[in-house]
Amino acid sequence: MKLFWPKITDFEEALEQLSAQRPNNPFDDEVVAFTQALSKRFLRMRELPEVVALGYWLRKANLKGMQENFEQSNANKIVRARGTTFHIAPSNVDTIFVYSWMLSLLAGNRNIIRISSKDQNGLNVLMQIIVEELASGKFENVAKQTIICTYGYEENVTTVLSAACHTRVIWGGDITIRAIREIPLAPLANELAFPDRFSLAVVNSEVVSSLDEVQLDNLVEQFYNDVFWFDQMACSSPRLVAWCGENQQAVESFWTAFAQKVQQKQYELIAATQVLKYTTSLLLTTDKEVDKLETGTYFTRIELTGVPVEIRERHCGGGLFYEYHVDKLVALADVLIDKDQTIAYFGFNREELQALVKAIETRGIDRIVPIGNALDFNGVWDGQSFLTSFTREVVII
Repeated sequence: MKLFWPKITDFEEALEQLSAQRPNNPFDDEVVAFTQALSKRFLRMRELPEVVALGYWLRKANLKGMQENFEQSNANKIVRARGTTFHIAPSNVDTIFVYSWMLSLLAGNRNIIRISSKDQNGLNVLMQIIVEELASGKFENVAKQTIICTYGYEENVTTVLSAACHTRVIWGGDITIRAIREIPLAPLANELAFPDRFSLAVVNSEVVSSLDEVQLDNLVEQFYNDVFWFDQMACSSPRLVAWCGENQQAVESFWTAFAQKVQQKQYELIAATQVLKYTTSLLLTTDKEVDKLETGTYFTRIELTGVPVEIRERHCGGGLFYEYHVDKLVALADVLIDKDQTIAYFGFNREELQALVKAIETRGIDRIVPIGNALDFNGVWDGQSFLTSFTREVVII
């Protein structure tokens, strides 16, 4: 067990101190001030665009809009925090725990965050900033209502915290979630789980063919951000590109421009990722659904005739792209499954997107966003409203 915050060595003492603190009202002034202090510092970290995006999400205008929507939807209601929220952060996206923590904090809760023990440069920088603000003396209530720690899953801490919390948030793979769900919660506690998901982009090749050089460059810039900020391992990063239409020249123009963009960005090709991508591609060529394989310096394209679960499960990230062709957008519904989360789109109008949603017969797809917004976070994720789940309504009759 390692405690990042508070700066004491005794975990039981830290837990006792946290439990003694009274929860806040939603959108407490000190909490909002704390979010703004973090936002200003995150926005200055230009070398880490995912942290800048977090800072932008935390900006005052966004939180004000969030507060107004919350208050409007709960007008004439008595809404209170649930109590203590226990967040179990993932290892593949090192900023995600901050989003759920901030929303729980804004809802008024005390918070315990278990971060991954995996060494991550971005996380180290985040943790330094967060701890500095908690230790500044400006946010005493927030500091007393927060525990940030890491520990191995072989330790008994998850059992203790699950019994002590009122909400448990699990960010992780399916195996992790199944294992943690074996650990009981307190009878009054609720749970939000965010398991493995699969996401895709859908592009209208006819619209791409009409783009000038500047417009095409902007499109591939946005696509690059969606894919490579987290090495294609974020649950909402596109792994499949579905092409609608028959303009193959536009398809090749897109990939040529994208290769130039990746080179321009000086994307770091980690040797281990390259080897994994190469071996995964070779294994996939034996699948009957694989029609064509094209390897490049920065990414690999695999054209599919179908998208079964097994192929989704084999995806390794790092610039591996499945490609699939449909005559019209609504036909994409035939290959969507429960696991599918986000569709990033280009070249379609709202009516076409709504028709696609109506045609989907599975649990799949919770978000449909323009290309460039796949990683954008808001208060609803995987179809669940955080502020609703992090609060409770008191009824007086």
